[in-house]
Amino acid sequence: MLTPNHPAYIPIVLPNDTATLEQMPPQAALMISAVYGANPRLGGLVRNARERATTLLVDPKTPYFQFEGYMSMPDYRALPYSPGRHTLGTLWEPARFARGKARGELIDSVFAVQRELGADLLLAPYFYVPHSEHAWLEVSRACATEAIARSTDRPVGVPVTVDIDALIDPDHRARIAAVYTGIEAALFWVTIVNYDERLADPRDAGTVMSFVDTLVATGVPVVLSHVGRTGLLAIAVGAAGYAAGTYGLETHPRSFFREMMGSRPANSYYLHEGLVHTPVRTAEACLRLDGPVRHPTCDCAACEGSTAISRMVSRRLALHAVLRRLTEVEALGAVDPEGRRAYLIDRFGRARDRSAALAEALQAKGSHRISDGESHYLEVLREAAGGPAATIPSKDEPGGAEHPAR
Repeated sequence: MLTPNHPAYIPIVLPNDTATLEQMPPQAALMISAVYGANPRLGGLVRNARERATTLLVDPKTPYFQFEGYMSMPDYRALPYSPGRHTLGTLWEPARFARGKARGELIDSVFAVQRELGADLLLAPYFYVPHSEHAWLEVSRACATEAIARSTDRPVGVPVTVDIDALIDPDHRARIAAVYTGIEAALFWVTIVNYDERLADPRDAGTVMSFVDTLVATGVPVVLSHVGRTGLLAIAVGAAGYAAGTYGLETHPRSFFREMMGSRPANSYYLHEGLVHTPVRTAEACLRLDGPVRHPTCDCAACEGSTAISRMVSRRLALHAVLRRLTEVEALGAVDPEGRRAYLIDRFGRARDRSAALAEALQAKGSHRISDGESHYLEVLREAAGGPAATIPSKDEPGGAEHPAR
């Protein structure tokens, strides 16, 4: 079981991750989508994930039926609990699950799919909650508590999927948290929709950490999903881990519910000292700089010390990102829990300075460029960890425009 004492990075496996998954070491946990069971071509991916995970999680994808995007996706419509399985499709509304019988049928169907795919921990049906007064919040609570009561063979985790704007106001945040803190779940799987650490201001990052901290206080293991380095900060406040794609999926925009999260090949390289993703050519230039400013090569199984980043195939780029995340979580997990915030304040600060040094060196050579906006989020996360206040990036910097007022 996932615990704060042994935090984990949990890969969210997508269809194009088959080759990457085969090269990964065994994982404490992996997440796959329930829709993979509806596609016979993905049988090998499912089996591989099952064999490589101590804890396999299956995302039932229930919020997607609140939006019209699933109607054009055969695998989603094929799920036994899909409202489009036998019709052209309808959108779920809260009233559909007002009665206990309807909720029970949904829970049983959702659990049956997860059991068939070999899930070790069942995830209750869940829904996207846009604000604290929305009826989906009560439906989510009812489904979660009833799902826990209906499972006799496996523990039940409760997904919490809420919009970042629903949490900004402290009273609204407390109201949403109170709905979940009374639930005796085996796990809280938290997704903050529309939170993107690359664009977030300190208030956004602080809000996410406050919400995670409230759930952590219940004693239930918490996993923060669809985040990047924010996941390290979540672990520092007591989360059992964080989840992201082998490449990407470090944010969950609301558009995912309509457009789905498609697989895409890795096209950037993770500079581990600077904690930033850059285009492969830019990364290659950083590894080939002269003197102490040169970024060291990586000796992971994907890179093996090579500077030929531009010739790395997509699966190697993705594997490198996975292995670096595992290394970061392992290093953080080795720190005493009371010292993890201080550790990250220092780590984020050093990464920001490293990125700035690389950017200056590249600019002097007049070739590739790393903008301040690409690494500014490190200052935001450092502030959220209790460090110095983040600067306000210049509007003239690519990716560095000031954050609009909410």
